[in-house]
Amino acid sequence: MNDVNNINYDTGLYCNACKTSVKHFSWLVGDLSDFKKKSEKTVSKEFLDAINFSGFELEPWETHILSYAGGLLLFLGMVILDLILFSIYSYERNTILFAVTFTAFVPMAVMLYLSEYPKIHAKFMKIHTLGDIPEIQSYIVMSMKLVPNMERAILFAAENSYRPLARDLKKLIWDIHIRVYINVDEALIVFASQWGKNSEYFKRSLHLVKSSTSEPDEAQRIMTLNKSLDIVLEGTKTMMGAFAAKLKTPTYVLYSIFVLIPLALVALIPAVSIVGVRIDTLTLILIYNIGLPLFTYFYSEYILLQRPATFSPPNISDKHPQLSNIGTIRKNVIIAACIFGVIICFSGYILLYYGNPFNIISKEAMSGLILPTFPVVWALTAIITIYSLGVYTPYKKIRDGIKQVENEFADAMFILGRRISEGRSAEEAFSHTSHNMKGSKIGEAFTDIAKNLTCMRTTLYGAIFNEEYGALKDIYSDRVHTMMRLLIESVQKSHEAAGMAIIKLADHLKELQEVEANIRRSLYDVTSTMRSTAIIFAPLIAGVTLALSEVIQKILLNISSQTSYLPDEYDIGGLMSQAGTGMAQSVPPDIFLLVVGIYMVLLVIILTRFAGGIEYGDDRPQFMYDLGQTLPMSIMVFTITTVVSRIIFSSMV
Repeated sequence: MNDVNNINYDTGLYCNACKTSVKHFSWLVGDLSDFKKKSEKTVSKEFLDAINFSGFELEPWETHILSYAGGLLLFLGMVILDLILFSIYSYERNTILFAVTFTAFVPMAVMLYLSEYPKIHAKFMKIHTLGDIPEIQSYIVMSMKLVPNMERAILFAAENSYRPLARDLKKLIWDIHIRVYINVDEALIVFASQWGKNSEYFKRSLHLVKSSTSEPDEAQRIMTLNKSLDIVLEGTKTMMGAFAAKLKTPTYVLYSIFVLIPLALVALIPAVSIVGVRIDTLTLILIYNIGLPLFTYFYSEYILLQRPATFSPPNISDKHPQLSNIGTIRKNVIIAACIFGVIICFSGYILLYYGNPFNIISKEAMSGLILPTFPVVWALTAIITIYSLGVYTPYKKIRDGIKQVENEFADAMFILGRRISEGRSAEEAFSHTSHNMKGSKIGEAFTDIAKNLTCMRTTLYGAIFNEEYGALKDIYSDRVHTMMRLLIESVQKSHEAAGMAIIKLADHLKELQEVEANIRRSLYDVTSTMRSTAIIFAPLIAGVTLALSEVIQKILLNISSQTSYLPDEYDIGGLMSQAGTGMAQSVPPDIFLLVVGIYMVLLVIILTRFAGGIEYGDDRPQFMYDLGQTLPMSIMVFTITTVVSRIIFSSMV
């Protein structure tokens, strides 16, 4: 459901932006009717297909006007910002050239992105829709095993899933009802052909499901349905295996070019003043706080765009009982985080104001323990950490509870199926299962079902799904709810048939869980590497190189001071004086550390998002919770490494 909401939100936002641009900026293209004709001639079929697939109610010329308007507005905004900065302070020639290049390049990149967004969004939707296939197909197969009716099975899968693929199934049913297709067989053939372009294994699986309706023997029909589900599960494993294999090179590029090299170059920045390259504060901010983070983020997102979505996380609505006061919690957490952050932020300068006790704060290069801006980095870390853990820990606890229930559910279904196949009543079977699953959450739910059936004399559906007393009213797992609906339908048959059907449901659930586990294992190498980089390697490198940069600066200043006593006929004194003071004049040590520290925070956020995106896809609550745990550990390593390195290197200068 989260993915569906995100996709719908992005679609509406982009469409509204296009309509607004046409309303206010159509003058950019001159004659609008003539521009429409030119746009229709130049647009590709791929672009038109992307608009249709994404559900954008737009014409191609509207997207082009948005790209022109977006690029122009961003360009004007950056020009105004440049003029303000250049009027306040005088900058080096290299800085001005860099800022001008940045101002010209970024709007062009944004304009290109906006013009190609329909194709990017369509690709994102296709990849995420592929991840819906195992769940959707399992629902179709399980429904077909109970009642061999293809239309009914498709409708069941569409109604019991919130995935994007379910929307296409609902449209398929609607097309059948309004006679777009003669019958369900023709509709299924067309649907399978359309999806065969993106997923050959889904196409083959659908054809097998269709052919199962022609099998005269019940055992052969079940075998055909099992085979169709096996094809989907094996295809999903193969797809994710191929993705994991292709991840190695892009991950190495991300690690080396976007992480290792920029951090290693930190130590060389003070030394480049020797060859006359002056890097001031604005240039450093543009490179390390804007340019590099943006490039790293977009490259990591490009890699994640290739990831097939698999087994989307359970949806957690804000209406969940444990989230009833989440709005109040969010406000309180934001206030507490801001107050705590402000206190930490100015602690370095407060210590300086009170005489710098114990010489903790550094007043010059390689003195003291930490520079006065180091607490600013910790303040930013504290704000993000408090917000992430304070707001998203409840989501994490609920998510873990749902996963625990789903893991226990397959075993409970197997026990339940065995009891029902023995001819026991539903209440007796649920009671027996709950006794065997005592201590588990699903065991508690099954106990409630048995009590409802025995004491309230309600129907099985009411005992499970009633909004007031239903046993599953507080279990927010779409998978469990769907399985229980199938169970209700199966018990209407004979006890033996119902028992075997329930056991088969348990087997299917086990297979889905096994595929999920295999996928996570196949991606473990990449995710563990990125997490290790975010927590250990990147902050270690940053801390050491930051201390080295301060050492180099101190050495240059010492050389400059010593050579100033040489006779005037030796020009080396003036040369070293200029080289040694160049860095001190352009970027003070405290500002230098602040820029690198903010870069470290941004880098940890990007790497955490990348590792989480590979492992579990687009799951914001999980990402925020992971960030709340990863960021403070990373900045702690960065702090300790920087302090220890400064202490060790201070003896050298």
